[in-house]
Amino acid sequence: MANMLAKIGKAAFVIGVLFAIFGGIWGGTAEPTNHAVIAVLLIAGVVIGLLNITVREATPVLIATLALIILGIWGTTDAYRPVYDLSQGLAENVIGVVDSFALLMAPAVVFIALRAVIAVARPGEAGSS
Repeated sequence: MANMLAKIGKAAFVIGVLFAIFGGIWGGTAEPTNHAVIAVLLIAGVVIGLLNITVREATPVLIATLALIILGIWGTTDAYRPVYDLSQGLAENVIGVVDSFALLMAPAVVFIALRAVIAVARPGEAGSS
């Protein structure tokens, strides 16, 4: 059973990454506009958060997701101006991919953070999972 859940978690990660890349590039704007892509990203994110990340991996994943969300927010500012100066199409694709990865990891981070808080609240069990 555990082996099957591990395979499901890995498949969700691969599917989520592929959808984030391709959905971000072909979404048409800085945010993916296809509702099916968004649904797949959110569902894959939940599965990733539940099955893939252990308490030991929580801190780096939380920090990386925070960086993705901040970069996604900055996509509407001049932070990407050097890329826009190079190519507007490239900049829109980069912003779309970053936004898609943020959409993928946002639901995962909720479950990861909850698991980390619960692990810290249990004396003697912190770091296990």
